[in-house]
Amino acid sequence: MCSILILRHVHPELPLILAANRDEFFERPTAGPQLLPGAPRIFVPGLDQVRGGTWMGVTDTGFFVGLTNQRGAQNLGVAARSRGEVVLQTLRSGSVEAAEKYLDLLDPTDFLPFNLLYGDARQLRIAYARPASERLERQDVPDGIHVLPNDALNTPEIPKVARARILAAEHARRPWPELAPRLQEVLSDHDLPPDDQLPPLPPDAPFSREWARQLQALCIHTPVYGTRSSALLALSAGRVEHLLASEAPPCHAAFRDFWSLLAPR
Repeated sequence: MCSILILRHVHPELPLILAANRDEFFERPTAGPQLLPGAPRIFVPGLDQVRGGTWMGVTDTGFFVGLTNQRGAQNLGVAARSRGEVVLQTLRSGSVEAAEKYLDLLDPTDFLPFNLLYGDARQLRIAYARPASERLERQDVPDGIHVLPNDALNTPEIPKVARARILAAEHARRPWPELAPRLQEVLSDHDLPPDDQLPPLPPDAPFSREWARQLQALCIHTPVYGTRSSALLALSAGRVEHLLASEAPPCHAAFRDFWSLLAPR
């Protein structure tokens, strides 16, 4: 997943709203949305069939975890351990406190670099895994509208971050039946920045400047890589209020409602 839009304590009724796109190579096989076996009840919008992990999920108690890969040449290759494993294990921890204990034990050098968003309606944090660090760096997410892209939270180096925040702010306080389709439109945005707004390409970049420009759309379409799935969810204290997901780009397909899988029993 490459873009996670965060609305934290912005909406008058829903303390945490998340809208996310997963961008991936089309050749990488993926299973669809499902409820994982065991307790706690965990919904994932898909499972990677190459290494068995996932990029996002939420528990029936409203504990969310989502991961974006860190951009750059250092993100290429295969690491000893899968980043999708981190998402699954953090979800199974079930709370921010338990997640912190699990993450304390991780060695960032075992993984390709990543940015992990985790928390609930009460507390939301990010853990950054970087090859030069012996431990995960942590950051609290403040109130407001934010974007976690393939880099640090709200980085000014990626033009679509500012665009997503502006688009979301126009609708952020609407009632959910009106807000959900507006957020789908944000995730479906194909706008590309002018060339002079693109961040400079590193010398070892494995793609061209025009390819880099295509990646600045919130909803990406290229012949081999693009936005493959999306999700929308709203959380309150201890529960999931809304849960929508799509196995296709948000510009092509309607979201399906999966809330019943995590409804209180």
